[in-house]
Amino acid sequence: MPFGILESNGKLEHVPGTALLEETGLDETSQLKKGTGNDANVVLIPQPSNDPNDPLNWPLWQRDLLLLLYCFCTLCCVGGVGPLLSVMAFPLIEEFNINFTQVSLLTGYNLCAVGAVGVFVSALARKFGKRPSMLGSMALAFAGTIWAGAAQSYGSLVGARVIQGFGIAMFESVTFAIIGDLYHVHQRGTRMAVYIVSQSGVAHLPSLVAGKISVDLGWRWVFWLLSIFLGLGMLLTIFFGWESAFSRNELYNIDTSSQNNIEIIENLKAGSTHHEKAEEKAIGASAAEIVGTRDSFVKRMRPYSGTYSDDSIIRMILRPFFVLINPVVTWAIFVIAFSQLWIVCISFMIAQLFGQPPYSLGTAEIGYISAGPMIGGLVGCILCGLVSDPLARWFSRHNNGIYEPEFRLILIIAVPIFCAPGYFLFGKLAAEGRSPVIMATLWGITFVSVQIAAVATGSYLVDAFRNISVEVFIISMCFKNFLFFGFSFFLNDWLASWGPVKTFNTIGGIMLAICATTIPVYIYGKRLRAWWHSHSVFSKI
Repeated sequence: MPFGILESNGKLEHVPGTALLEETGLDETSQLKKGTGNDANVVLIPQPSNDPNDPLNWPLWQRDLLLLLYCFCTLCCVGGVGPLLSVMAFPLIEEFNINFTQVSLLTGYNLCAVGAVGVFVSALARKFGKRPSMLGSMALAFAGTIWAGAAQSYGSLVGARVIQGFGIAMFESVTFAIIGDLYHVHQRGTRMAVYIVSQSGVAHLPSLVAGKISVDLGWRWVFWLLSIFLGLGMLLTIFFGWESAFSRNELYNIDTSSQNNIEIIENLKAGSTHHEKAEEKAIGASAAEIVGTRDSFVKRMRPYSGTYSDDSIIRMILRPFFVLINPVVTWAIFVIAFSQLWIVCISFMIAQLFGQPPYSLGTAEIGYISAGPMIGGLVGCILCGLVSDPLARWFSRHNNGIYEPEFRLILIIAVPIFCAPGYFLFGKLAAEGRSPVIMATLWGITFVSVQIAAVATGSYLVDAFRNISVEVFIISMCFKNFLFFGFSFFLNDWLASWGPVKTFNTIGGIMLAICATTIPVYIYGKRLRAWWHSHSVFSKI
């Protein structure tokens, strides 16, 4: 019972997700590949193959630059496209003669489109790799943004927002799985935090400047300028957004396999053979690994590099819905969705709260309030980046070198510390008409909790269920965006009816209750992982 985590009571020799992270003097790990420098005693999970085209064998600086490229594209798509209109509510209301709810629905329809195409993006990414989907997504986001800038009616703008939604679906889901493609377990927490910075940490940066741009140049120029950055991201993706999917022999995935493959890998690398029939197939596949030169730069630029699964597209479209059978996945989806929902709610409400008495702020000033969540999100992600991996390694080291994915969930202890005062005080002080600086600060404090929840649950899902991580993040994104879409119909009326105090007290109470559900997941998580793998749900679909 390591640190309160109950051991599996089933017959599995090795529960997927549990892995030997730190060498503790055991002879059986002597031949396994390990890290370098300060990570010299860290066993690489998964083990890289002998193919130079395996992303795990790429230089770390190349992988990090690739991640930064996707971070830039994510910031443009998720931050630039998603919440952008919230600060431009008054210019849109004046030009198209609409109300606050209709402004919120411009984002709502966008999010609905994201959720609607999510499962198809997931299927295509698993079947044909991430690069084709990435290129198509950037092209759609770019086209939709140009259309939005040229829209002459409310209906036309809705259509542009839908096309943008088709483009940003990739960046709200599949890109999480790319971290699992590019990095080992001990490297993922920090990189997950870096990615979360772009997806939500500084996602309000475009909104911060959008208000000023719409006042000085007109709201259409917000989209024109965004299209320039999207075009740059598309060009960089064409040249440097290489395929991260790789058909690695399952023998090396010592984190997702239910069999203990360490002894097999050891003997393979030592040059000996095995005679057990159960191992001959794996040994033969490993020995067939090609050791050669890495693909040329031109070849890496090809938009399509083959298929990465033998499953049919129809089966892959259905797979994300079946992960909901897994109670841990369902729990994580609720945590991610509801923690982010309330921040989106504030974005929907911001013009209604601060554009009318007692604040009566202008469009540019409303945009400046977004500095709060931008700074808070950045602080939250930096905090997670500094703590996530070292915390997991500390617990592993004191657990005889054995890593449990549930160690990632310990970070959620910090979520109520930030979200409780943030939400409870936000509603109270907004009703009293307190300084916009104070309100921006409280918005930032609540956003710290969102980053912690996203990094903790995201890292946990990648480590505990890496082989279904694409499906998990896709169904999470679909549920989250349909939830946002539903709330966009009544959110502004809810705030007007209840008032800020009652509204945000309710939100704060819901978040505290959701945080409390982490306790049983932490305790029973390993048993649930064993149950999921033992029943092989996906093999029956």
